[in-house]
Amino acid sequence: MDTKTLIRPEDIQLGLEAADWEDALKKAAEPLIVHGHIEPAYVEDVIQAVKDLGPYIVLAPGFALGHARPSDAVHRACASLATLKTPVNFGSKQNDPVDVVMILAAVDDKLHVELLQKVVLFLNQKGSFDTLRSARSEQDARAIAEKINRKE
Repeated sequence: MDTKTLIRPEDIQLGLEAADWEDALKKAAEPLIVHGHIEPAYVEDVIQAVKDLGPYIVLAPGFALGHARPSDAVHRACASLATLKTPVNFGSKQNDPVDVVMILAAVDDKLHVELLQKVVLFLNQKGSFDTLRSARSEQDARAIAEKINRKE
């Protein structure tokens, strides 16, 4: 399994405006839908999971990792990332408001766990959240993609 291209620079959007948490998830997932990696139904699954289970996807202060169980709505293991100009609340007492939203999609459970591990490895690197929040350019997006895709 090759997760070398988990996230591509074109799947990173900087400074988006979102009306609320649902809008933030939908906008963060747009590049994956446009490129045919996931269907809109996958984003609906992510939103429904948050409605059913609460804001479990808000993993750290200001950071949400939107994901749902693997399904037929996922065509390729992939991820996208969006920074928000204005943070939004997901309903997490500890970690709201959110200004960085990542979408993670996998085709099976094994790959889902591997992708989650890759994201966690990146997030555990010193300064990773600062890197995300300070990103402003296409060059910054390329650097973030390289760091996330790096095999550690």
